[in-house]
Amino acid sequence: MAGAGGGDTHYLRIPAMNPAVSRPLDRAEAFFWFLDRCSSMNFAVMAEGEGPLAPEAFADAVANAQRVHPLLAVAIESPGGGPLAFVPRPEAAVVLERQSPGETWNERIAKALARPFALDEAPLVRALWHETGGGRWAAALVFQHCIADGRSGLRLLREVLEESLGLRTGQGPLAPRGPLTALFPAQYRGAEGAIRAQAWRAQLKTEGARRPETLPGFVRSGEPIRPGIVSFRLEEGIVRGLVAKARESGASVHGALGAAELMACRERFAGGADPRLMLTSPVDLRGHLAGPLDDATPAFAVTLLSTAVEVKAEPDLWPLARHLTRDLRRQVAEGCGHLFYELVPPAETLPPTPEAVEGIRAYLARMPTACVLSNAGAVPRVAGHGGVRVDGLSFALCPMGHQPLFVAAATHGEALAINVVHDDARLPAAEARALAQSLESRLRQAAR
Repeated sequence: MAGAGGGDTHYLRIPAMNPAVSRPLDRAEAFFWFLDRCSSMNFAVMAEGEGPLAPEAFADAVANAQRVHPLLAVAIESPGGGPLAFVPRPEAAVVLERQSPGETWNERIAKALARPFALDEAPLVRALWHETGGGRWAAALVFQHCIADGRSGLRLLREVLEESLGLRTGQGPLAPRGPLTALFPAQYRGAEGAIRAQAWRAQLKTEGARRPETLPGFVRSGEPIRPGIVSFRLEEGIVRGLVAKARESGASVHGALGAAELMACRERFAGGADPRLMLTSPVDLRGHLAGPLDDATPAFAVTLLSTAVEVKAEPDLWPLARHLTRDLRRQVAEGCGHLFYELVPPAETLPPTPEAVEGIRAYLARMPTACVLSNAGAVPRVAGHGGVRVDGLSFALCPMGHQPLFVAAATHGEALAINVVHDDARLPAAEARALAQSLESRLRQAAR
């Protein structure tokens, strides 16, 4: 049917019943839902390619995915005005949204990141299709963060593309999964988890003087985010060089990405000073749980870990990359990723009232300024078929008001796609492009 906006066209598919999800949100899911009320936490997984892939085929594959994956057919509600819960909405179909005239792909994704999902809205995923000219196209799935993360979202997008191309057949419905926090190892749950969290809180307080409160030259803002995206891609040879240099230096590619981001921000915001900057990393907890959890279906399985470090003006990023790598690994080994949710407000007990949202907003106002780096890791290459080629997969998420940049990385095949997301209201597009260029230049230099 025709949409209301310009050249928009929508293909509507009604999903069949799949296993219902009907349960309260756990603390991790509920906390991110409240974060979303303060600053959009939507994320997008995107594919770009060329060749005769019909949008109708993509729409059909998304509809089939709804039949398979339980959280693609739910709403988040407040039963009886109480705490948040997943409620089945099997009749709610994903609508494939076509572009309006004049929009670029990055502009569309930026707008989609900032458009919230309302309480009671279903489904909590949207699909976008974009013709970029010359036989090229782009497609995306946009998620409310409580139902998925970058790793599971990218896997789903890859499977949808493969079905669109006739490379895989549909599967039967998957069983609903329980909440992430229920799978935490025993030492990070209940009374023992609370004791460990209090000890960690005390440690963080003693280190408070060493943690950054401001980033020189960056103005924090509580205004609504107006995201912009600067994208670049590192080809296979550069990625192989980064991997080899990381191993040689005792670091990781994630550490190299983080070092390049902090060094670019130091150059932009701090002038001649050597400031203490903070890097926050969303960390996948799937390998650190008491029971198995894979990425076979969209689910929320991440936490947040931060490292504060003095960033110096030096040409070699590997010493900083090594420090970031070791500190992140230390925190994961010590269970800080699990304990993070013991330190945040108990969002799973709160009704979605304005007062509760303001409480979370006040909590965020106390957060140190931090750059964000999310690395979804490797995604197997989508095979070409029938004259269609998928060039790359990537993802993106908005920074919050205390975050100058959100750098999102994903490797498709052996190429590394990076989206640098910023807020146009606080970081003009020209400056964001300069930061992205500095980031890319440092990574290319480091790979030699």
